[in-house]
Amino acid sequence: MERERLLIKGLKELGIEPSDEIINRFDNYLFELKKWNRAYNLTALKNDEDIIIKHFFDSLLYLRVIPEGQRDICDIGSGAGFPGVPMAIVNTRLNITLIEPSRKKVAFLRHMKKALMLNNIEVLDKRIEDVRNMLFDIAVTRALFNIKDLIKKAGHILKEDGFFVLNKGPRFEDEIIGLPDNVKFEVITITLPCTSLQRYLIVLKFA
Repeated sequence: MERERLLIKGLKELGIEPSDEIINRFDNYLFELKKWNRAYNLTALKNDEDIIIKHFFDSLLYLRVIPEGQRDICDIGSGAGFPGVPMAIVNTRLNITLIEPSRKKVAFLRHMKKALMLNNIEVLDKRIEDVRNMLFDIAVTRALFNIKDLIKKAGHILKEDGFFVLNKGPRFEDEIIGLPDNVKFEVITITLPCTSLQRYLIVLKFA
C-alpha cells in the first residue's frame, strides 16, 4: 500500500484525524529513520510498511490508555523514539521525556526533535536507574524489560498516583504471576491497525 494512504488508513482506524501536519511529520520521521539507520542500525525493520505499522501505529496504541489533558510522560529506553515520538506528534499536549543511554540513539532523537519541531519532547541521555529528582504521571516503554525488573528499576520515577504502560506479546501472563500485592494491573487487548495482530497493553498501578 502506498505510504501516505497507509498512514491515513491506520490513523483513522486509531481514531486520529490525519491532518497534513501529522502526515508530513510521520513522512519526515520515516525518511530520517531510514537515512540514519544505514549508519546507526536503529531498527531491524527496513521497508516503509513495516516501519509505519510496527513502529508508528504500534506506538500510537499507548494513547488509548492516556487520560485526557496535559500529562508528563517518560519513555523508558526510547531507542529510535518509540513510542514517545509518535505519541508527541499526535498529541502536542503531552510533555514527553525520552530516556535513552545510547549516545548514537540520543543523537538521532535530538536530531528528530529539531527536524520535526517537537517542542513537547525532551531527550535525556541516561539509564533509567540513574534518573533522579524527576517524577512523571505515566511511564511507557517498548523495551524488553521484564515487568518485575521494570518496577524495580523505574518505580522511583512515578508520581504518587502515576502508572506504567507496557506493550507485551501474548506470553505476558508469565510475567504477571507473583507480582507484589500492591501492584494492580489491567490488560487491554488491541488489534494493530491494518493487520490482524493482537497487542496487549498492560497498565500497572500501585495501591
